[in-house]
Amino acid sequence: MIERLDMENEQPICKYCQSPNIIKFGTFQGIQRYWCKDCQRKFTELDTLPKMKTPINEIGSVLNMYYGGMPIDAIQTQLKQEYDKHLSEPAIYKWIVRFTKEAIVKAKDFKPKVGNVWLANETGVNVGNRNVWFWDVIDAKSRYLLASHISATRTTEDAQILIEKAIKRAGKMPEKIITDKLRAYIDGIDLASGGRVRHIQSYPFTDENSTSLIERFQGTLKQRTNVIRHFKDLETARLLTEGWLIHYNFFKDHESLDNVSPAKHMKIEMPFADWNDVVRHSDVAETARFKFIKLRPSHRPHTEKQKRAAYFRKATRRSRARKRLIEPSASVVMVRK
Repeated sequence: MIERLDMENEQPICKYCQSPNIIKFGTFQGIQRYWCKDCQRKFTELDTLPKMKTPINEIGSVLNMYYGGMPIDAIQTQLKQEYDKHLSEPAIYKWIVRFTKEAIVKAKDFKPKVGNVWLANETGVNVGNRNVWFWDVIDAKSRYLLASHISATRTTEDAQILIEKAIKRAGKMPEKIITDKLRAYIDGIDLASGGRVRHIQSYPFTDENSTSLIERFQGTLKQRTNVIRHFKDLETARLLTEGWLIHYNFFKDHESLDNVSPAKHMKIEMPFADWNDVVRHSDVAETARFKFIKLRPSHRPHTEKQKRAAYFRKATRRSRARKRLIEPSASVVMVRK
């Protein structure tokens, strides 16, 4: 016999239509079930999403462990020990992909407060028996990871895509970008910013304009590469790279920022508080429409005026480089005389 809920106690609402017009509908394996009179659906009292049996906090733990550096088989073992549940690796992977897409959709309009000095770097790793490159740009002031890009090449076009993504995310251009000696950054930064950003190539063992900050970041970066190393699909690796970017910016605590994430340290409104919040407020319809699009550079010098401007900027850089090489040798000759 179906029993009505006691209205004096806290009454749950329907997980599907949010209606309070529900009644008790018996139990199954000791778990209370309910029936909604409006949408004609039944659900349980567990804190789960509609049509799912796993509680929200367990799914949030899976995402946090994965982007923290744990492989899927280790996550499977941890769930068995902590919750006494055996979940297949494909099921865990589907959760990761689904809610990573959800987090990307919710975070796409977030505008961080960043400084005017950015650092860019790239590192190589083997994914699916092929060498790929991970590109990253972080803000020197807030430690916010502005953009992350993965590619099979290390060209000017890849550097341009990286900087364009960073500018779009920040909603502004920096005063200068510090990189290593890779030549792809020279024209890549120039094309992405229209020559309005000062590019500084750092030297090793220097205090000023050093990339030591982003070099330390590479240790954290390896946590991401360890968990996507076995994927053969480059597009899937790109998707999980974007998910790791969200984890690094919104959820990972930094000792240099008083043990809070870069986004929390900015003290501005965030689209979500943690992975549990991402799962709890997920929109299945919005996630189904998600499509990861491979980016291409938005600007290339195609008119004669743009080509001439790019040529003179490059010639100016070469001239300054020659002067830096000539001036030290001239000073040595003066000293010898």
